[in-house]
Amino acid sequence: MNRLIPMMPVLALAALLLAGCTETPSETSKDVQKAKVDASQDASAAREAANKKEVKADEKVAAARHDYSDTSAAANEKLTEAESKAMVVKANTSFDVAKTEAKGRHKIAVEKCGALTDVDKKACVSAADAKLALDEANATAERDATLVMAERHD
Repeated sequence: MNRLIPMMPVLALAALLLAGCTETPSETSKDVQKAKVDASQDASAAREAANKKEVKADEKVAAARHDYSDTSAAANEKLTEAESKAMVVKANTSFDVAKTEAKGRHKIAVEKCGALTDVDKKACVSAADAKLALDEANATAERDATLVMAERHD
């Protein structure tokens, strides 16, 4: 028993450290709510920025269509170029929004993992990371396909 007395502070510290490693359900819930609010705000900001860029691109297309009414070859070329540029802008803005939304979903998923421990927590975070990678890959593929269509637009 006398040998345990000097080790009591070490054991108490170890117990405190182990107890502090997991979040309470209440803490996890608060973290998830904050992540949801942050993700929603980030996605709204990304959509707003994308909308502004798309409106500008659409205005250029409208101006080119107006010029096209002249039915000249130069006006037709200008219209096609404006449409292609608008497609590029929309592809890039859609990509930005998709990535922002994916990151928001990822943040929420990781926060939900906070209530878990050890292997379960690692598996949960790993699954969230894999979903993020898949979402980003899909966004990239969609953007690239649209960029190819814009390049070939005539």
